[in-house]
Amino acid sequence: MFLGKILKRKENQDDIKSMSYWRVGISLAASWSWGVSMIATMAFMYTMGIIPSLFWVAGNILAMPLFGLVTKKIPEFKKWIDFIPLILFSLFIAAMAVIMNMQALLIGLGGGQDVASYHFLDSAYSVPSIIVFSLLILFYIFRYGLRGSVLTDLGYYSLQMLSVFLLAMLSIWTSRFGINPNLHMITPAGVAWVFPLGFLGIISGVFTDPMMWQRFEQKEDPVKLSLWGGLWFGLYMAFVVLTGLFFRPTLLLGSLLLMVIFALATSTIGSAVASIQFLTKKIGIGKTPGLVLALVGIVAWPYLMDLGMAKIWNIYAGYRWKVVTAMIVISLLGHFVLKKEYNEKIIDLLRKMRLFPRRKSQP
Repeated sequence: MFLGKILKRKENQDDIKSMSYWRVGISLAASWSWGVSMIATMAFMYTMGIIPSLFWVAGNILAMPLFGLVTKKIPEFKKWIDFIPLILFSLFIAAMAVIMNMQALLIGLGGGQDVASYHFLDSAYSVPSIIVFSLLILFYIFRYGLRGSVLTDLGYYSLQMLSVFLLAMLSIWTSRFGINPNLHMITPAGVAWVFPLGFLGIISGVFTDPMMWQRFEQKEDPVKLSLWGGLWFGLYMAFVVLTGLFFRPTLLLGSLLLMVIFALATSTIGSAVASIQFLTKKIGIGKTPGLVLALVGIVAWPYLMDLGMAKIWNIYAGYRWKVVTAMIVISLLGHFVLKKEYNEKIIDLLRKMRLFPRRKSQP
């Protein structure tokens, strides 16, 4: 009886319609932050250069407002989240979100190879600890769903903002206002990376990110929601850039970095698990297979962790912007060239081909 109570899902666990725009916007910012926004920005500053990294930061901040604008101005675009091939691609993105944020936790504990951080734990202890921690997040989302994720994101965002502010200020102070000598304005690798991956690879990210779709689907004004999300996220990223310019791997700064990554990774892993359930429910197989897929991502991470953060991210970023560009072009053609009845006939044909769910799922 006690076990049954623990394993029971909460009612209305995915309903966030009544929540305010600013509150859901904070959840968007916390979820979109990933561990990537802290670690990858710093990693790219060291490997690609400062200028390419600023393009990455700009694409990160503009991604949500662009998504809100596109979904507002091109209503046909909203149908993509029911297109089964895109759902499958988004499932891959969500699973990679779990893996990437577990990797961020590893770096925060001092076991990563992209950014020099203070070494808290050997990998023999940090890897199993991160796996157990991720499994606890999975169980929390099983019980409380998207609603539980959004409710806790205010706390996670507050922690990440406090930590990153202190981290930036102390990094500047301990470096005596001297930029890290290992940084360059731009590197040869950064020249080739800056536009196709650095900018397009990230500004297109929201469009295939089910964590974003799941939240936007329940709010009436996508532009208003996207601007709140972009505001909270941009405020945070300003301090990330300052940290990257001056950071040194000391015990104090490493502790603050770990606090930021803990808040980022916990929020995003939870959001990713909830979004995987959201997608598997959309294709008609229920939420439980989503938990299984999230579990696969957790188990797969130790086999990918040696690649490093930047290489893991580049695995899918190079494909993502091409997929999103095709989505936008097709949506524009449907909106401006084809009549509404033709669009509906195309959707009906795709349903017959089993590329769209036969019955519209509810959030």
